[in-house]
Amino acid sequence: MRQFLRFLTVGVINTVFGYCIIFACMYLAGLSAELSNVIGYGVGLTTSYLLNRNYTFRSTQRSGTEVLRFVSVFAIAYGANFLALLVFIRQLGIHEGASQILAGAVYVLASYAMNKFYVFRNADAD
Repeated sequence: MRQFLRFLTVGVINTVFGYCIIFACMYLAGLSAELSNVIGYGVGLTTSYLLNRNYTFRSTQRSGTEVLRFVSVFAIAYGANFLALLVFIRQLGIHEGASQILAGAVYVLASYAMNKFYVFRNADAD
């Protein structure tokens, strides 16, 4: 349970940070929703890995292999996020800001499951 709470804490911090970047790109820099999303998630990748490795899962595995797994999981979860974003905006006509939030939920669910059971599977489970 503590591990899940740490994951949520990291997620909240990284999500707030990422959405600040996404919305700043969209509404201050005038970039498209899609490009803003790419930038926001790109910036959060390194922060997310370091916080999850050291705080959430307290991993002691070799970081080389772990980084490759983490990036793979990120790519899959991000792909699901981006596909959801496109569907919400282009197919369902949902507001771009609301679509970012909904697509983010898709990312969180996919990311946690894959990180827990694949990337950091041998880490401290509390």
